[in-house]
Amino acid sequence: MFGQLMGVGRPGRGLSLLDSPYLVEEWGLPSPVVLLSGDGHCWIGLDYRACGSREEPSVTWFDADAETELPLAPDFRSFIEGLMPALEAV
Repeated sequence: MFGQLMGVGRPGRGLSLLDSPYLVEEWGLPSPVVLLSGDGHCWIGLDYRACGSREEPSVTWFDADAETELPLAPDFRSFIEGLMPALEAV
């Protein structure tokens, strides 16, 4: 589930996109990746491994515990356009 998008902010005010280098190292994730959302065990990030810094990255889901990953979308726009509202519990 994609419940929130990390912002860009100063340290000490919750996680931000600027914390990606630290979090990637801490959780043993591949690099270069900019993390968009996650809880420490599972992350969604912009994956620059295949495209480099000059092209648009794909969006990938990473499970740090299982050391697995799943491509979610070829680019950020496709990822956003594919999002759907969460189903509310009845």
